[in-house]
Amino acid sequence: MFRLTTLQLVFILFVLGGLLAFQACTSTARLTTTAPPATVANAPAYQPKLSSISIPVSIPLSAIEDKLNQEIQGALYKDDNLDDDNLAVTVLKKGRMTIRAEKDKLYFSVPLQVYAKGRWQWEPCKACPSFSKTEATSFDMVVKTESRFGLTEDYKINTITTGNFEWGDTKPYINLGPLKIGLARFIEPAMKQQMNTIARQLDKEIQNRLNLRQYVADTWMQLQQPVKLDNNLNAWLSVQPQEVRMAPLYAHNGSLHTNLGITSYIQVTTDGKPQTQLNRNLPKLIIDSRMRDDIQIGLTATVPYTHASSLMQQQIANQTYTFDGGKSQVTVKDAAITPSGEQLVLMLDVDGKTKAGLFTKKLIGKVYLRGTPYYDPTSASIKLRDVDYDLQTKDMLLNTANWLAKNRFKEMIQSQVNIPVQSQLADVRNMLQHTLNQSSHMHEAVLLRGAVNDLVLDNIYLTPTGIKAVVNASGSLTATVNKL
Repeated sequence: MFRLTTLQLVFILFVLGGLLAFQACTSTARLTTTAPPATVANAPAYQPKLSSISIPVSIPLSAIEDKLNQEIQGALYKDDNLDDDNLAVTVLKKGRMTIRAEKDKLYFSVPLQVYAKGRWQWEPCKACPSFSKTEATSFDMVVKTESRFGLTEDYKINTITTGNFEWGDTKPYINLGPLKIGLARFIEPAMKQQMNTIARQLDKEIQNRLNLRQYVADTWMQLQQPVKLDNNLNAWLSVQPQEVRMAPLYAHNGSLHTNLGITSYIQVTTDGKPQTQLNRNLPKLIIDSRMRDDIQIGLTATVPYTHASSLMQQQIANQTYTFDGGKSQVTVKDAAITPSGEQLVLMLDVDGKTKAGLFTKKLIGKVYLRGTPYYDPTSASIKLRDVDYDLQTKDMLLNTANWLAKNRFKEMIQSQVNIPVQSQLADVRNMLQHTLNQSSHMHEAVLLRGAVNDLVLDNIYLTPTGIKAVVNASGSLTATVNKL
């Protein structure tokens, strides 16, 4: 029978005691933290910057000429009463009206055909019976007018017209038996008296036929319809017009020119079709000769929290952070991002340990950090500042893993978290530029083209679904009215 000697028994007890003592030098702390509730602050809704869209507009005189010739047909003037001045006149537009312009004046040339009926009375003496004769004639004339033009607050082209006339190919005459008597010298004074009436009628026709209100109102409503830019990003362009301004009209190189300024809020979003409430009230036109010629468009890039979590996992998951000259280390096994008020909460699933002599302390569980997001223009990305432990996590670390609370772990995480948005903003900018490059029609008569230039950060907002970065893009926009 095997018997342990006293010496052997003492040795075995010594070894067992050493093993137990060694095991007692290693302890494991398990963090039982709970995630802070995912909330967002009740921040005011994003309000884009007011944009002064100054659109250089050119209206070809040929378009005005076509419009007037289509609309003005038949009798321009008709007077059937012989009793007031012994003359009845009907004036018809005979051929094509032509227009030229210089500076703030329009010059019209209107070929007319005139049917005139005149009555001549002859009384040889007071006691003698009187004789009267009524004759009709027709002749051609060309009315030459000069119209100074401007704009009214109800979007009409206002003209003040003066003019004169020239005889055409056929001059007025009557036949009395074998005699052919010219009437130009009789009719001319009466026609000159009627020129003011004809000029007023021409002003009325111009103002009725060239009412810009219809086209501005259509554009006003069309602007408020959201335009889809991209299916994959679900990107939409939306415009909220506020007021309408126009510079005084002037003529140059065969066209009338002005600047149409529509003061608006413009933005591009990537989180679905925006809900808009149409403003149908077209404001009064403001005449303004000092309008800006640029636009500002608010571009938004939304990074879903799931995508942000995936990016953070790529940056810090499965990484080991070492402190105290290698005595302490923490390995991040998983990571996620959620919102909390105006801050972001970082969830880190960690496995760490620290050594002090023969003693080893382990840490297992989830650590929650808070940080304030901001936009870093040098890297075009969203980063965090003022990162610190969530209050519950800090309390538990102070009680169970004080060594981690005092180390630079949170600063290391802060320096690594980086959510790039440059590509998203570039994609949205390119989509907007592509749309403007297509010579898009806001209205069937208004052709738009433009350019998007600089991008400048406005702000960062936390939404229930993601991080929204808002950037203002400056650019230019041009328009041509090619159909009246």
